[in-house]
Amino acid sequence: MENVKIDDTTLRDGMQMPGIRSPSPQERLEIAHYLDDIGIDRIELFGMFYDVDRKTAQMILNAGLKSQIGIWVRAVKDDIDEALRLDGVKGVGISHPISDIHLKYKLNISREQAYNRIHDAVQYCKDHGLIVFYHGEDSTRADWEYEKTIIKMLTELKADVYRVCDTVGVGIGAHKSTVIPINKSIPDKISEIVKNFKIEIEFHGHDDLGGAVTNTMIALQNGAKWASTTMLGMGERAGNAETEKVIMNLNYHYDNKKYDISLLTKTCQVIHEAMDIRIPSNKAIVGENVFTHQSGIHSAGVIKNPETYEPFDPDIVGNVRRLLVGPLGGKHVILFKLEQVLEKEGITEKVDPNDGRVKALIDYIRENLFGSGIRHSPLTDVEFEQLVRMFALK
Repeated sequence: MENVKIDDTTLRDGMQMPGIRSPSPQERLEIAHYLDDIGIDRIELFGMFYDVDRKTAQMILNAGLKSQIGIWVRAVKDDIDEALRLDGVKGVGISHPISDIHLKYKLNISREQAYNRIHDAVQYCKDHGLIVFYHGEDSTRADWEYEKTIIKMLTELKADVYRVCDTVGVGIGAHKSTVIPINKSIPDKISEIVKNFKIEIEFHGHDDLGGAVTNTMIALQNGAKWASTTMLGMGERAGNAETEKVIMNLNYHYDNKKYDISLLTKTCQVIHEAMDIRIPSNKAIVGENVFTHQSGIHSAGVIKNPETYEPFDPDIVGNVRRLLVGPLGGKHVILFKLEQVLEKEGITEKVDPNDGRVKALIDYIRENLFGSGIRHSPLTDVEFEQLVRMFALK
């Protein structure tokens, strides 16, 4: 798993998320810089359709990033020509459906017509010296024998990467069986392609059934070289596999230190501000509650050793640890928070739990506020400091 690569599509698939604000070219460039600083191997983005897309693509291409830049196009000559007009473009991602349901109801064409479209588009790109990622849209609902003819054609045309697209998130991390056909079996499909075709494989997983990250990791475990992901899992409907989750799984489980994980939280915050997307408080790795503890038992454990209830230190991903004084808290967290407050005031002596003022503070919080039901939510830091002053401890 040391040689796997991340193809982040926040600035393409992520931009298709319903309800978000469309960022300006400068904001998109800032996001691209953050992705590049993390070490993302390839950044996929729009580069045609609208002037703002073309302007943004050119700005990013001119920025001198280390990441590869891939321009998303349809299997249409006009799209490819638009991409070729960009100065410095080296690669494209050609998207075209391969499932019968898409060919019939979306495009109203036959398998043969689809084959020819894909062939001609890939050939045209290779004739112009482009790196080609071909996206087999709706791969997990495509006929397996037909899909293999497409992959064979791609290898003959020397396309660089075949993207297995789990477009509606129906792929599963189980082996094929009487109820699971190979087109939906991520481990078996990826393994078969790797074994039988000389082309790098990328997996692009949607989260409609909640399996995007798991399926992405299974694809990588079975020979895929690329993971197509988005920050915060942005994208159509339920979104995609989260870039930050895939990177942290690689780091934590496989000791892959290729990416700068210290920038994960900050990058998500930049995207939140640029696109007006809410970061759920319990969002793994980057949410503000991920390293927040309120239960008395958990807080006591974390005070003694954070590893009791944290898989890794929040600092390494740019997040912070918080201990809350709330309805389920115990005296340990109150004492801990009290010492923090006093330390800010330059008082470094250890708090004496038998001090009458300290005992009164603990009783007031546990019995009068939370025990009586007067207070239902945790105290803010400002409120706690006010109580410390009230009990003459500051």
